[in-house]
Amino acid sequence: MAVTVQPEVLDDIKRYGAFDISACFHCGNCTAVCPLSDQAGSFPRKLIRLGQIGDRKRLASSPEVWLCYYCGECSETCPRQAEPGEYMAALRRYAIAAAEPTGLARLMYKSIGLSLLVTLLVGIVLGMFLLARPAESQNLPHIQAWMFDLVPYETIHNMGIAVFVIAGLTILAGFGRTLRSIWGGPDGKGPGKASFADLRRALAWTFKEIALMNRHREEADSAAASLPVWLRASVAHRLIMYGFLALLLATTLDFVFITLLPLGLVTFWPARIIGILGGIAMMVGVVGASWRRIRKLEKNVARSAFADWWVLFFLFVLGVTGFWLTGVVTVRPEKSVAYDIVLLVHAAMAMELVLMLAFTKMAHMLYRPLALLVYRLKTQPQA
Repeated sequence: MAVTVQPEVLDDIKRYGAFDISACFHCGNCTAVCPLSDQAGSFPRKLIRLGQIGDRKRLASSPEVWLCYYCGECSETCPRQAEPGEYMAALRRYAIAAAEPTGLARLMYKSIGLSLLVTLLVGIVLGMFLLARPAESQNLPHIQAWMFDLVPYETIHNMGIAVFVIAGLTILAGFGRTLRSIWGGPDGKGPGKASFADLRRALAWTFKEIALMNRHREEADSAAASLPVWLRASVAHRLIMYGFLALLLATTLDFVFITLLPLGLVTFWPARIIGILGGIAMMVGVVGASWRRIRKLEKNVARSAFADWWVLFFLFVLGVTGFWLTGVVTVRPEKSVAYDIVLLVHAAMAMELVLMLAFTKMAHMLYRPLALLVYRLKTQPQA
């Protein structure tokens, strides 16, 4: 298959991270030392070569982009200091931006100022949406009355709905694009014929891998044996993931048992306990991940992109405001202006974190499981 060399592709990828792949002379050391690289998922050298020749199609269809967890060993041992690990991280940002159809993610990754502006604008729209009440509502708080003097309720409501719809469609479109490229491969043939039993086993393996993160532990923990457990990359990541999922479960249970069902409950304690434990786990993980980056404890956190700090900042603020709200509701149920403000910030940022999924590092929650599934279908024995 003929490939047209497109050097501008590598120049584009360079805007997503700090690396010097031009220094690479393809000794293959990075692939040899990588604990996760194998015949079915060979990286980073293969992807470096694709970037150098500008094969955009094969880059987009390579699940190896998402099989790397960036332990940093390849960068540590590279004889030319070409930073292959940072190249892989930049490729993931590039892949997220390429999958997102509006082009906004591409602009946000390349401009911190624009990222901050978009974050602020989306937060304001969501905050106004949460404050919105029909015009006939009585006893509006002062801030809402002032807001409706500037912008009608219908406009605010429609703006909020539009943000939800656009974000939802963008997430679906990004996943669809990635599914088509990774599943189909550069030739469109996919991972080969797979029976239902093969697919079921691959899905079970993928779910287990996401839940336990064995590959991440295999890659990251050997290099971090001297660090405290909570500062190891795989541990911090699992704490954030488990904590986030526990908080999502707690929120869902609260909504079902307090809002939907006519039980007359003010507090659903199982949800409260799950939320507190999940919040503690997430905050320990966020603090650990942040401390790793601040202190540059390992090669893989020697450089941090704005996209990395964006997610950690959101999770940290959500954790702090969540615990504050839990304490106020538990100890002193009567509401105050401070409570309303903190609740508004917490709710708006939680919604924004989910709605911005396709535009940020959070997109790996969609794309990595898909890459792992394709990888497993290639490597597992056929039924």
